[in-house]
Formats: sequence, C-alpha cells, structure tokens
Amino acid sequence: MKRRSLLVLSIIILALAITIILSYKEQGVNMQTLYRTSSMQGVHLTHKDGDKIKWELTAESATFPEGKKEILLNNLTMKIHHNPNIIITGGKGNYNIEGSSLIVSKSVETTIKDSRLTTDSLTWHGEEEVVTSGDKVRLTGKKFSIEGKGLTVMVRDQTARISSDVRGIFYH
Repeated sequence: MKRRSLLVLSIIILALAITIILSYKEQGVNMQTLYRTSSMQGVHLTHKDGDKIKWELTAESATFPEGKKEILLNNLTMKIHHNPNIIITGGKGNYNIEGSSLIVSKSVETTIKDSRLTTDSLTWHGEEEVVTSGDKVRLTGKKFSIEGKGLTVMVRDQTARISSDVRGIFYH
C-alpha cells in the first residue's frame, strides 16, 4: 500500500514538474510583431547593368520584413534578358537583396525558347547568372523529354546539367 501511494505521489510530482518546465519555456518565446513589415501589391523590380536590363521581376504581392535584406514574393515571374530569354514563374519566392539571389518555390516553371522546365523549387544566383535546383526536374521540348534530379544552368555559357537519375526520350 505504501509503495502504491509513493508511486502515485511520484507520478503527480513528475507531472507537475513537467508542466512547470513546459510553461516556463513557452513564456520565453519571443514573438515578432507583424506591424513591423511593409507589403505591396503589384511589384515590378528591374535590375540593370549600365543601360542594359539584365532581368525583371514581377509579383502579385511582396512583403518586406523589417531589418531583413529580403523580399517575400507571391505569384512571381522573372524574365532574364539573355539570348534566348529565360522566364521563371512560381507561387512563392524569397529575393535576397544583398546576395542578388532568388529562391522560387511552389510549382516552378521555366521557359526557354520552345522548352519548358518544371520543378518544385529553384534558385537564381544573380551575380553568377546561374540557376540551380536540388529537386526532381523535367525538361520538355518539341522533340525531347528529359527527367532527373538536381540541375545547374550556366546562363552565360548556355549550358545545363542534370546531376543524377537522368532519363531521356527523344522524338523524330
């Protein structure tokens, strides 16, 4: 009987200690207030090198978190002015102002001439003019379909490389 009473008392003390610890940690959470951000509807950014437009970025909406050098974008389109032009569309994006990089996610589609690339996410590295993805990719054109995992596109050199699990079908 004493053992049973001691066991019940131990369980109650343990439960009380766990409750105190969990409530103490919850009080220490630092919540960021939303009023310290700005947002815009209908955003259009243009990046120039001298008089030449390098790329244009449009989005349905954008949020500018205070104190951060980034822009959070919704329903975006990026047009990279190169021969041929590259158009990237996606549901969400995160543009890093200092690093000139753009991470695009949520059903990403890239169009180059008559070819279309689809993936879950990709990153545009603006300074190097490189597009990368670690996800599954699918590149389709009039006479081919190529699938694989991982992608690196060197825009200046007009080269693309799919890293692994590459499968392709070519049509006549």
